[in-house]
Amino acid sequence: MANDELTLGADFPAASRADWLALVDKVLDGAPFDRKLVTTTYDGLRLQPLYTRGDGPGPDAAGRPGAPPHLRGRTAAANVVEGWDVRQYHAGTDPAAVNRAVLTDLERGVTSIVLGPCGAADLDALDRALEGVYLDVAPICLDWGPDAARGADLLAALWDRRGLPAAAALGELGLDPLGTLARHGRLAGTVDDELADLGRRAADCARNRPAVVPVRVDATVYGDAGGSDAFEVAAALATGVAYLRAMTDAGLGVDDALARISFRLNAGADQFATMAKLRAARRCWARVAEASGAGPDSTGMTLHAVTAKAMYSRRDPWVNLLRATLACFAAAAAGADAITVLPFGAAAGQWDELGVRLARNTQIILAEESGVHRVADPGGGSWYVETRSEELAAEAWRRFQDLEGAGGMAAALVSGRVGDEVDRAWDARLANLARRRDALTGVSEFPDLDERGLDVVGSLDATPGTGAGTSMAPLPLRRYAAPFEDLRDRADRLAAGPEGRPTVFLANLGPIATHTARATFAKNFFEVGGIRTLGNDGFAGPDEAAAGFAASGSTRAVICSSDKVYGELAEATARALKAAGCATVYLAGNPGDARAAYQAAGIDEFVHVGSDLLDILGRALGA
Repeated sequence: MANDELTLGADFPAASRADWLALVDKVLDGAPFDRKLVTTTYDGLRLQPLYTRGDGPGPDAAGRPGAPPHLRGRTAAANVVEGWDVRQYHAGTDPAAVNRAVLTDLERGVTSIVLGPCGAADLDALDRALEGVYLDVAPICLDWGPDAARGADLLAALWDRRGLPAAAALGELGLDPLGTLARHGRLAGTVDDELADLGRRAADCARNRPAVVPVRVDATVYGDAGGSDAFEVAAALATGVAYLRAMTDAGLGVDDALARISFRLNAGADQFATMAKLRAARRCWARVAEASGAGPDSTGMTLHAVTAKAMYSRRDPWVNLLRATLACFAAAAAGADAITVLPFGAAAGQWDELGVRLARNTQIILAEESGVHRVADPGGGSWYVETRSEELAAEAWRRFQDLEGAGGMAAALVSGRVGDEVDRAWDARLANLARRRDALTGVSEFPDLDERGLDVVGSLDATPGTGAGTSMAPLPLRRYAAPFEDLRDRADRLAAGPEGRPTVFLANLGPIATHTARATFAKNFFEVGGIRTLGNDGFAGPDEAAAGFAASGSTRAVICSSDKVYGELAEATARALKAAGCATVYLAGNPGDARAAYQAAGIDEFVHVGSDLLDILGRALGA
């Protein structure tokens, strides 16, 4: 028995792809394979329902962790030994409050701090905000936007005030003029002047503070504005190339210049999309570095992943905990060097102790208890992950070349080319959101009209920049939930008025088993817009339904039942509802060839899978 081997599946015949396709065709029953089972991303990439050995790239295409093309990680050990850098964000008008929050985070597992402006933004305020912080142990990564240069000067002054040896200083200065222009719309000087200043500061760091990373490429602004994954990576590449040129013009060698840049990308709730994006970004940057003449040890990308602002909802904010967990897991599995998880109440401006603690603990539990970091590149070898990474890298590279061919990132920003690109991607995404092809739990699906929400004390939108050197229309923050939240806000305002919350009466026809599926669909549909549904156990016919409507006090009704019942009773029910004073009659379901007859009987709108929810509910609320 000791020599016996267990061969899984040995008693089953080998299945081929053709066998699988034959079974699929039987299930589809004539429906087109591409339409039902193939998903097209916002980059035009086609995701297949099944990937096999023949679909992936060659076995050595991804390389090894730490080696070009860096698909599998920047360093040979990846994050297996020490884990990733748990990097959390803090800012505020009260330096003392910022200090308390920073120290709490550092004491409880955070390893570096992203620091926004603190109080009056002078040296004393910065000193108070970082009182008790060992600046040679905990890296401080500034995120001062249009005031990045001033922040860099103040942090350098603080290092000097505390007598920190130049070689011991840690952190990032966050110099990112093109990202600042995209997010805030203005720069104090011309682009050329700002890039030249970036180059000088980077050269000074290389000489005097070798452990400090002065330059950041923050490409999250493009994803937050609605841009696709490939465009976010392309924008990061084009921005990185502009900064490389500035640093080499200032006298730095290519290898030294590459060591002075960190990259920031979004991590979203689509696990595999995020993994593919981060892996593809490293692959593309390795190619840029190689083409720039870098040595093999300098081609890695230092990558900081941030949970995407665009995915955060203000309504049902607790779901953000799940979104953030997925995003953090994906970033960790893709080998991000540092990860920032935004608090679940960030869309409402809530940065309270609970939100910050849960954001911090999301990372710590994934790292220390779940051990996500203990496997280098767990997606490596997956035919799906490898294929998606390669295809995304190819598309990102094509778009990067387009940006470079159009004069580079600065020219693309000022000309409006970047804005047009993200607008097109957002329009496509908004159409899918409106039709709930992209579902948002708690927002466009399963809303709770009686939820306990958060007080809105701020937003995630960027503040306008200052100065007249360079200006453009800033790229907006486009949260996926915002159009639905606007509907809910309008319904809440109506609810506070004399007529109360808008309602819709469910004109359910037949027994519960007959109408419940569409009644449930209608309830979900209308409550997404804050319109409360008035349910019942069903009516035997049109007259009873009309009587129920009249007693409800509503001005709207939606007929819900099966197609068979619709054929028998829908038209008569619509006429009865209109006679009872119903201003708007809806029917739950796609009417098909009966549309004209139903409309002639008084049905005003049809709500079904694929309906434009934002349009229909917007009109229902008087938009």
